[in-house]
Amino acid sequence: MTELGLLRLMVLVSVAVAPLSRRLLGPPPRGWSVAHALGIGLVAAALVGPLPQLAYGWLVFCVGGALMFAVEHGAALRAASRRTATAFAAGVPLAFGVIAATWIAGATNDLRILGYGPHFSFYAALHGNVLGWTLLGGVAALAQRAGRFQRVHLATVFLGFASFLLVALGIDRLAWLKPLGVLGLTLALPLSMLAFLIDARGNRAAFALGALAFGALVLTLALAWLNELGSLSVEPLGGIRAMVWLHGLVNGLVVGPAWLGAVATSGLATRPPETP
Repeated sequence: MTELGLLRLMVLVSVAVAPLSRRLLGPPPRGWSVAHALGIGLVAAALVGPLPQLAYGWLVFCVGGALMFAVEHGAALRAASRRTATAFAAGVPLAFGVIAATWIAGATNDLRILGYGPHFSFYAALHGNVLGWTLLGGVAALAQRAGRFQRVHLATVFLGFASFLLVALGIDRLAWLKPLGVLGLTLALPLSMLAFLIDARGNRAAFALGALAFGALVLTLALAWLNELGSLSVEPLGGIRAMVWLHGLVNGLVVGPAWLGAVATSGLATRPPETP
């Protein structure tokens, strides 16, 4: 398998997993699961078939879902007199989904968004889906609820948002921005996960999944720092760089799913919403 082929496979997995974080933010609208399944099929067909235009269907799903959530969630927030910062935090993961869907459409249709080709476009899509939509989706769900670490989770969402943008912008042309983004992620995500583990220590399943996500995240962050410092000594696998086959796969197949599973089974994201 080529690196581009592995990127396509990882993107397909990410579109199957990332939207599941939507359920942590409240019940999705009727027909959402069917639309999600249809969207996965469209992305799969666009990635391997002769009709790359089908990827636009996934973009429609993401934009439509984000708009519906904004309308429904906004009404609920106004009714409960919730804080503006909390409301914005809830929408950050879905915004990442729209950004990632745009990059997927750009990669499959060779749109050369910002001048970038398929490789970079898939990198950006994976950052959006895995780090932005999946990981921040779980954190955003925790930030919506009452709890002693709510402010930690809320700060993680916004610091993570800024950091992911710095990483995406620094992957290729603005390389000096990337270390700043990696530093932000190194500070934000582990702290939020540690806070979660403290709260979830009485739930064995949630704690185990959270610990797995935390350990795997530390590994991928270490790989990212070694790569930034030019000290990454892991050999390519079949011509595929370690930052793709190891860093990318661990984030997409272990960190993201384990984190969503931990938050979902903990019950912490279903606490009564905080009111002023």
